[in-house]
Amino acid sequence: MPLPGLPGYFMPFQFLGGSKNQASDFLTWDTKAVSTDQFLYIQTDPGNYASKTLPDFRVIQLDTCFTEDILKKFSGDSSSLLLWTNKKQQNGTKVLPEKFSLASSGLQHDVLLVYAESSPDSLLLRGNPSWYALLEYNIVGILPGKSKPGEVIIFSAHYDHEGVIKNKRDSILNGANDNASGTTALLALADYFSKRNDNERTIMFCAFAGEELGLLGSADFVTHINPGKIVAAINIEMIGLPQYGKNRVFITGERYSGLSSILRNGLKKNGITVRSDPDEAKQLFKRSDNYSFAVKGVPAHSIMGSDDSEPCYHKPCDELGRIDIPNMTRIIQAIAAAAEPLINGGKTPERTRPVSFE
Repeated sequence: MPLPGLPGYFMPFQFLGGSKNQASDFLTWDTKAVSTDQFLYIQTDPGNYASKTLPDFRVIQLDTCFTEDILKKFSGDSSSLLLWTNKKQQNGTKVLPEKFSLASSGLQHDVLLVYAESSPDSLLLRGNPSWYALLEYNIVGILPGKSKPGEVIIFSAHYDHEGVIKNKRDSILNGANDNASGTTALLALADYFSKRNDNERTIMFCAFAGEELGLLGSADFVTHINPGKIVAAINIEMIGLPQYGKNRVFITGERYSGLSSILRNGLKKNGITVRSDPDEAKQLFKRSDNYSFAVKGVPAHSIMGSDDSEPCYHKPCDELGRIDIPNMTRIIQAIAAAAEPLINGGKTPERTRPVSFE
């Protein structure tokens, strides 16, 4: 299910910053522009959208002001909704509550909330291209824990890559190893644990954007959570190529928390050898999304099968044909098994002092 408070699995953030005063959407109601503080458009799909008109919505007039729980009442509706009212909040000024509570399943449809004096004969809703062009999206889902829902285990991987370069022969940087391999592991683990459906602790699955730009997606994500509830964060990076031998991985920054020893022992029991971090000078611990959690004091590490000395790192030759699928599959299976004592509540790594960005 989506992260509580989100309408769906997509969690937007402005990867280049930007003005908070910039409008995300524009609404014309019976030929008159509506002030941005008089309406709110909540969409379940990412990115800008085609302009919408009145026939695109099922229109419902409310006989009350907008309340914090109003969206829960329409969470199962399968069509896009226009909810409008001419009632202001109790203080008589604002028309929208400070926040909205959502059903655990999020929303099944887009919702447009509008304060207006009368029902519309026409409307035009359009997104601001410059606003949506500055958005990236983390993709987040959770499996609530059975007996310890307030204790969270995170699996993560970044799904962004470098894009294209100027190259006459091959300009596409495919990113099969970095990091489609980690994203594949994330999806496989989500499928596995959701089918088991026996996790005592809550499991959160995070596919981060903006890692290649400086951990931007995970850095934004940790501002929206309570780090004290995160028991452990396991990030998965570049496991598609056995650079240091088959059935071998390494764990970045092992000395920074006890989580690494739990993972090391669990991987070993399941046929995967954990070698030492290949080069401390590379500072791999600080260069992937585990670090955004570590700076908050969360036990967090990356499991990797290769690093930036791999010949096709950030090059067009990082393609699917080079990926060792059987070896990658064994690593994913071993990660699932190694995480079992964390997920069932049997083991809890000691929390660490926040790691400095310096």
